[in-house]
Amino acid sequence: MGSIELRTLSNVNALIATAHETDEPVIVYDGEDECLVAMRPAVFERILFDSDLLNQSNRSTLHF
Repeated sequence: MGSIELRTLSNVNALIATAHETDEPVIVYDGEDECLVAMRPAVFERILFDSDLLNQSNRSTLHF
């Protein structure tokens, strides 16, 4: 996962641009504390549904 400090972001558009540049979630820190995780929809879907990533045999084994 990528990370960025909140003070380095000038606005929300900068956060969106940073999230779109990577294929992983971006954690936004405020000093020592985590405060936000940002990611593209495709990254979120991969985390939810990629059976290889979740070490599941297939998607039918996932239960919500």
